Amino acid sequence: MPAPASGVARGPALGLLELSLIARGVVVADAVVKRADVELVGSRPVPGGKHLVILSGGVEEIGEAMAAGREAAGSALVDRLQLAYLYPPIWAMLGPPVHPLEWSDGPVGAAAIVETATVCSAVLAADAAGKTAPVALRDMRLAVGISGKAFFTMTGDLSDIEAAAAAARDAAGSLILDVQVIPSPAPDLVGHLVF
Repeated sequence: MPAPASGVARGPALGLLELSLIARGVVVADAVVKRADVELVGSRPVPGGKHLVILSGGVEEIGEAMAAGREAAGSALVDRLQLAYLYPPIWAMLGPPVHPLEWSDGPVGAAAIVETATVCSAVLAADAAGKTAPVALRDMRLAVGISGKAFFTMTGDLSDIEAAAAAARDAAGSLILDVQVIPSPAPDLVGHLVF
């Protein structure tokens, strides 16, 4: 299925499968779209020899598609994520790396960088962070150029960033690699936490 036009809402549910084999990833993508009426947001190999399959659709349909995906993946399944209601700003970050060149929404009280071992754990952590406190998710990199790991950045008031960072850490659990909070980031970093 083609991706929806820009500005068209996705979801509400997200399905994400992370596999250790590229060829198996293509088989999984085929299985999920044959099983349920879902949108195949992405099916692509990523560094680390992994393959990502990203789905959008209704809650029940994503459940059906994920069951087919897990079955087709077998022992090649590295991680998986199924969320009934994904934090909406994340949808735009599931494609190529997002690097905002400028932030026009005012001063930055604090920033945080959350790094995880898998793509699924980064998306889960970002979802938890965004639902916990009024922070702005700034950029996200899912495996590309970082050996299959993932990270995202966020900004906001220090107390909100600390709460969101704690929620991200809890959500990712043992797959968290690092969480760093930067109070009052240097002006040169504003808009360029990672560039």
